[in-house]
Amino acid sequence: MPQKFTRRPTNQNFPLFHGKRATPSVPGLKQLLEYHGVELQQETLEQLWAYHQLLRENNKDQDLTRLNAFETIVERHYADCILINAYVEKWPKRMIDVGSGAGFPGIPLKLVNPDIRLTLCEPRPNRVEFLNLVIRELGLQGIDVFGHKVTSRSLTFPVEGVISRAFELIELTLPRIQKALVPGGRAFFMKGPAVKEELATLHPEDYGFKLLEKHFYRIPKSTQDRALIVLEKVEV
Repeated sequence: MPQKFTRRPTNQNFPLFHGKRATPSVPGLKQLLEYHGVELQQETLEQLWAYHQLLRENNKDQDLTRLNAFETIVERHYADCILINAYVEKWPKRMIDVGSGAGFPGIPLKLVNPDIRLTLCEPRPNRVEFLNLVIRELGLQGIDVFGHKVTSRSLTFPVEGVISRAFELIELTLPRIQKALVPGGRAFFMKGPAVKEELATLHPEDYGFKLLEKHFYRIPKSTQDRALIVLEKVEV
């Protein structure tokens, strides 16, 4: 079964299945994801459930995520990170996730696109430890952790793609990745609706980039408005 990601915008409250909320489980995860427009292969679904269990087990002090309710985590983390696939025809082969935190969007992105060679960039030691635990426990291949702050000096290996989710202003990230991203490489920024104000004053050409795509959408059957901004490194 192919993985499916809808672009249908809707606006409803948390779902009730047969009069009850979804139970935290593989079937419950499947129900909620499909409710929010995401249909995954069974193997990917089970991997995402294993990741969810690790997230809950290691989030006792809420240092990985402040979200607690199963429905909220599925909607605002998992569906949010997976739906962007509907707007990207083909991901770059070699990518980094800047400001990965507890693995968003990097881990869901890797689960859905196993062929991507991905580095999760996260400097905080406890989160580095968690990310390595996830990679080890899920048996993921072609993924590692860069446990340092991303700067133009620290990030020295070439990549074809960069993704970042609600990390910082785009104009602050561009200098960090300017040297590592190869000419023609793309930077994907997952943002909220306030990015429209950010774009109004952004001059990507000052950093050697051009604005390529803007996608504004809502997580299906939610109130969560999102944006995916794509920039391309200009050929020199």
